[in-house]
Amino acid sequence: MRQGKEIVWPGGEHTFMLNIGELRALEQKTNAGAFVTMTRLISSQWKIDDVISTIRLGLVGGGMSEQEARSIVDRALDLASAYKLAITAALILEHSLMWDANDTPGEQPAGEGS
Repeated sequence: MRQGKEIVWPGGEHTFMLNIGELRALEQKTNAGAFVTMTRLISSQWKIDDVISTIRLGLVGGGMSEQEARSIVDRALDLASAYKLAITAALILEHSLMWDANDTPGEQPAGEGS
């Protein structure tokens, strides 16, 4: 089972996760598929909503209320450059889209995986 990812970023240390609902909301907000948004982020061709929406929705998917997520993102925009926040957004998308079910903490039970 996928779990959120703890990330230390300019807004603090929080759990981020983009579940299917957040991914669909992100696609609507950015008018692009999630992988297209991630590609824009890592190639420095992003729009500001790519950054803000990914972080906000990642916080919500990680368990934060919508209102608190908006407030934290607004504060982070005053503390860090949009470029630094784009790096955070790319990490959130990478974790949510490219996770490996076998990559979990601890040892696998005997006989599983290879």
